[in-house]
Amino acid sequence: MAILEPFALAIGFLLSYVYDFTLSYGFAIAILTVIINVIIFPLTLRQTRSTKRMQDAQSDIKKLQKQHKDNKEDLNKAMAAMYKEKGINPLGCILPLIIQMPIWFALFRVLREPLEFIPASSILFKDLEVSTSLTFFNMDLQIPPSEVAEWIDRVPYLILILFVILTALFQQQQITKKSGKSDNPQAQQMQMVGKVMPIFFGFISWTLPTGLVVYFLTGNIFRIGQQALIVKLDDREEVKDEKKEEKDEDTQTNPVQENPRKNRKKRRRK
Repeated sequence: MAILEPFALAIGFLLSYVYDFTLSYGFAIAILTVIINVIIFPLTLRQTRSTKRMQDAQSDIKKLQKQHKDNKEDLNKAMAAMYKEKGINPLGCILPLIIQMPIWFALFRVLREPLEFIPASSILFKDLEVSTSLTFFNMDLQIPPSEVAEWIDRVPYLILILFVILTALFQQQQITKKSGKSDNPQAQQMQMVGKVMPIFFGFISWTLPTGLVVYFLTGNIFRIGQQALIVKLDDREEVKDEKKEEKDEDTQTNPVQENPRKNRKKRRRK
C-alpha cells in the first residue's frame, strides 16, 4: 500500500539508527517500540484514565439504571451526560490500538523487505546483505513462527507468544481488577474486548514476522509500567482531594476560632 510507504521509510530509518548503537536486531526493535510508545503517551494516558474512570463510575451507572429502568432513551441521555462530566470515553480503550495499526503494517513491511526501506549506508543494511536473517535468542525475526520447520526450534517462538498473551491479560487486569461484574452493557463490552484482544494477538502472532511479536511484547511491558505509574499518581491525587473535601467540611461545620491575639484584645477592652 502506497499510503504506508512514508511510515515504512520512517521506521526503517529509526530501526537502522538504533541498530547502529545496539548491534542487535531484537533490541533495536524493542527500543523502537519504546520510542513509539513515548510518542503516543498522551493517547495512552487518556485511555488509561478513561478506563479507570469507567470502573470507578460503576456505582453511579447502577443508580442511573435503576432511575431510568423503564426508559432506555432517558438512560442513554443520562449516561452520555455522566460520561461527559467524568471525562469517560467508552471507545478510549481501543483508540491507541487503531492509531498504532499503520505502524504495525509498516513494521511488517520493513521486516519482510528490509533492504527496500532501510538506508543503504546503515550498518543494519550491510549486515542484512551478508546474512539472510538476524537472530534474537535463536529466533529469526523476519519470519513468522508458523514457517519454522522443526517443532523443537519453535519453542522460543511459542514462549514469546505466550508472554505476549500473559502481559496483555495482566495489562487489562491492572485497570479492571477493582470492578467486579457490571450490568452496564458498555462496561461489559470493554471487559469482553479486554479478554478477547490478548487471545487475538496471540493468534495473529503465529503468522506475523517474529520481530512484530517482539514489538507487541515490548509494548505490553512498557504500557504495564505506564499504567502502574498513572494509576498510582491518580490514586494519590484522589486521596489528596478527599482529604481536602473532608477539611472543607470540617471547616464549615466547626468554624475556625478567631485569632488568639484578637481574643486577648477583646478581653482587655472588657
